[in-house]
Amino acid sequence: MTISPQQQLSKVRGRKRYSAWLKLNAKRLKDLVSLQYNAEGEAVALAHFASPVTGEYKGRKVLRVKTGRGKAPTKIRA
Repeated sequence: MTISPQQQLSKVRGRKRYSAWLKLNAKRLKDLVSLQYNAEGEAVALAHFASPVTGEYKGRKVLRVKTGRGKAPTKIRA
């Protein structure tokens, strides 16, 4: 007995199924995204990433944020 499908599913049919699923779940997916906010109340990054403004993640410092000369943040530890 084989567990593979009898015939290959076309790309169009699979994409239609995915788009229908996405339309049904778009609001739920949107509500799942949580953002980090800086002192001014502006969204700066997704919550599960280190903040580019303060360099903190879950209350501890993980990035060294340099001000001036436009240098990128340096990773300390994760």
